[in-house]
Amino acid sequence: MSQVLEGVKVLELASVLAGPLAGTALAVRGATVTKVERPPHGDVTRTWKSAEEPADREASAYYASANAGKRVVWRDLASAEGRKWLEASLAEHDVVLHNFKGADLEKFGMEPEGLALRHSHLVNVRLVGFPGAPERLAYDVVVQAETGFMSMNGEPGSKPLRMPVALMDVLASHQIRTAVLEGLLGRSQGRTGAYAEVSLEGSGLSALVNQSTNYLMNGQVPMAQGSIHPNIAPYGDLMECADGWMVLAVGSDRQFAGLCSVLGHAEWADRPDFRTNVERLRNREALMTALNGVASSRTRAHWDAVFQAHGIPAGVVRRMDEVFAPGSTGEATLIVDEDGVGRRPSPVAYQMHWLQTGNAMR
Repeated sequence: MSQVLEGVKVLELASVLAGPLAGTALAVRGATVTKVERPPHGDVTRTWKSAEEPADREASAYYASANAGKRVVWRDLASAEGRKWLEASLAEHDVVLHNFKGADLEKFGMEPEGLALRHSHLVNVRLVGFPGAPERLAYDVVVQAETGFMSMNGEPGSKPLRMPVALMDVLASHQIRTAVLEGLLGRSQGRTGAYAEVSLEGSGLSALVNQSTNYLMNGQVPMAQGSIHPNIAPYGDLMECADGWMVLAVGSDRQFAGLCSVLGHAEWADRPDFRTNVERLRNREALMTALNGVASSRTRAHWDAVFQAHGIPAGVVRRMDEVFAPGSTGEATLIVDEDGVGRRPSPVAYQMHWLQTGNAMR
């Protein structure tokens, strides 16, 4: 991987997921990341072990998911010695990531204006839960609830459901990375005193995309619809095969005609109730009854091969053991850290290539 951030020093004072995940992403790209944990227990996620994890393992799989490639330093920043160490470290680093409460900013000398005066070179990124109430405790599931995600998740008539990963933290980690890179770029242009405040709530709101505009432009309040798409059919609809499920992502009339053809019923594309996307939306139940009547006779592997050969957008609904099976793309994304914890997915999902010869980064 490109080490374009080599030489950049990041001081990670954040805990739990969003900040640490951003720190790991920067480390993967070559930054030297120092993670500060308070003795004796450290980051609370060290103890977030599932019932199946060994009790004597030093850190949980949850902790491992967001912490790789870092140097861990144990410091009590609340002590006089710890605050002295922190001040010296701030002078030596390029970036600081933290999620201090407002009351702690003064205690640790982290007020944005004062910090910028003392260390104008620093890119200072703070994570809060709610921008309008920065002192309020914020956990991912609370933010999922209050930004509308839980109300849209689940089957029609079901209780609201949280997403099965801490999605608000993951989204916020991307905002943090962007803020860091923008700050470093601005510094290279002569700007100083960079400060950004990223919130879990704001990160969730910015990710509502078409669901928010469906409401804001059309007055349509998105409700739980399972996996189906509110504007396209069959898109997100589950096709039941002989040994499991596939999900369809048919986004045009042409693609629908192709789907009908490979299923052996080309005439369905001309049915008045299926001919256009609008009609398919209105007759979704009848549509899926017809499609599943054919699909259920063959396996996922069969339909996957047929669909890929004919350019039909669809995907196999895989379990986690299938996602990371030997030889899979999932396995190829795994990184192994020297901390001995084991394999984990890389937080960076691309590789940068410098294609112009004679212009190598040094």
